[in-house]
Amino acid sequence: MEKNIVTKDISEIDLKHTFFHYTCKDNLGTILKNGLEPRIGENALYVERTSKVFFAQGEKGIITIMDVWLRWLTAKISTGNFKYWFGTVIYMRMPFCIKAIPNSMVKKSLASKKKRLMAYSKMRKILEESIFLILDLEEKVDFDYNDIDEVKKTYYESFLKLLYPKSSNLKDYKMEYWNMHTYTNKVIDPKKIELLKEGNIDNANEILIGIIEKNIEYVKTNCEFLYEYYLYDLEKKSLC
Repeated sequence: MEKNIVTKDISEIDLKHTFFHYTCKDNLGTILKNGLEPRIGENALYVERTSKVFFAQGEKGIITIMDVWLRWLTAKISTGNFKYWFGTVIYMRMPFCIKAIPNSMVKKSLASKKKRLMAYSKMRKILEESIFLILDLEEKVDFDYNDIDEVKKTYYESFLKLLYPKSSNLKDYKMEYWNMHTYTNKVIDPKKIELLKEGNIDNANEILIGIIEKNIEYVKTNCEFLYEYYLYDLEKKSLC
């Protein structure tokens, strides 16, 4: 880990309002040198139209975005790269597409224990090699709470209901606390970035598990996939 990064323990921060971003540990050196640069990541490929830095607000934001990403990963597993590209870039954006087809594919994938476990395995590997960053962002300078969620604006409601939180208002295109982003092409200065730790731990998966455990009843009730991921992680650790 880079020696000149400012660190902050999770016990020292406002867990309701802090802005968090997770990234691969290997990116930290470049981030400290050039800042956090806007990208369209692998998971957002073919979905987002412009490069932005994505982040979540508060521990509930972390919990919710992780649950959503587990759903996206599970849905993506059922298609393969070409079908995923064709479906998201072409078919689902056609004005007269048969919505029941992609909806049915996603429902079947989400219902498959085998595919969910594949998604959990992939997410765990990602998080084991990742860290959480704390971003010191300013509204109207770095982002706007009223900015548009491009996914909401692009895809139809019945599809997004399968992947977005039940509490999401899909008729309102504004971004939500769990899926926020900076202005397009906005670079976050290294001085506005700190590394999140819990004691001596900076591993994103371990920090996530700690956050889940502190909010376990909320996760059980609102985040079905994340709760199952939590049980999956516990089982993996018990086998080590």
